[in-house]
Order: sequence, then structure tokens, then C-alpha cells
Amino acid sequence: MAQRFGSGSLHQRDPRSALFEGYTGDGSRRQQYSASPSPSVGGGYGYAGSANGGSSHLGVDGASRQGGYRPATPNRRGQYSDAVLAELESQNDAHVEGILGKVRTLKDMTVAIGDEIRESSALAEKMNDTFDQTRVRLRGTMNRMLVMAERSGISWKVWLAFFAAVILLFTYVWLF
Repeated sequence: MAQRFGSGSLHQRDPRSALFEGYTGDGSRRQQYSASPSPSVGGGYGYAGSANGGSSHLGVDGASRQGGYRPATPNRRGQYSDAVLAELESQNDAHVEGILGKVRTLKDMTVAIGDEIRESSALAEKMNDTFDQTRVRLRGTMNRMLVMAERSGISWKVWLAFFAAVILLFTYVWLF
């Protein structure tokens, strides 16, 4: 779906390939994650603390241990580092810019759809008026032709045969 809107500034991975990235299938990695915060060990939600008891998962060594990603969890006192805050802010700005671009595109498309609907409605109304005028003209022509046929003394069957002969002549000339 992202390909439809062109290359944006979001730089997202394909979710099908990134879902199980780094999964090896063995149970060794399951032991380093926990479901609750463990402040005594120094880790945050889902991550075990470092060997020295500190919260080094916000640093470079923790990032290499966890597949190159640095989680955005606070330290033991609930504070985030300036680097994490700046990184989160830049990610947030990038996401906001991407969303604003998509909203602008959606707004432009909506305005274009509204213009197209108004033009189509005006065209349909104009066609309706034209068809109504044509119907009135044809009715008047048919009435005058019936009056002429009655005055000439020739029955409608003769006129029908005459028009059928003319149509057959045109068809013969057109086909052969």
C-alpha cells in the first residue's frame, strides 16, 4: 500500500519480513525477556538488565546485544536519556511529516472527486434538458406528419411501407 503513494519519508520495513527478524527457534532467547518490569535487575519492560546491575540497555552495548535496536525504556529512576528522547522526537517528526503528506494527498483527491462530481452533475442536467427538448421536437414533428398524412388521404400503412422501402434501400446501399 505504501508503494501506491510513492516513496515517503517513513522508511518502514516490510512487515512480512521484519516480523520474525532475528528469531532462531531455540529457547535461549526467551529467558532474557520478562513480562513485567524488573527494577531490581535494572531492565525495563520485557528486557533483562545488564550484568553489572545497571540499565545499560539504553547504551551501545545493549543495542548490540539486542539485535542492533535500542529500546526506548527509562532507567531505574524513570528518566529517558537525551539521545533516546531526540531519537524518538526525530522519529515522531518523520512520522508526522509522512502522515501530513498523506493527509494533503487525501484532501487533494477529495477536492478533485468533488469537482468531478459537480461537473458530472452539471453534464447530466444539461443532457437531460437536451433530451427533453429533443423529445418535444420529435413529438411536434410526428404530430405534423400525422396531420399531413390525414390531409393527403393516404393511409398510415402506405406511409409505413414507403419508409420501410427507403430504409431497405439505404441498408442495401450501405451493405453492398
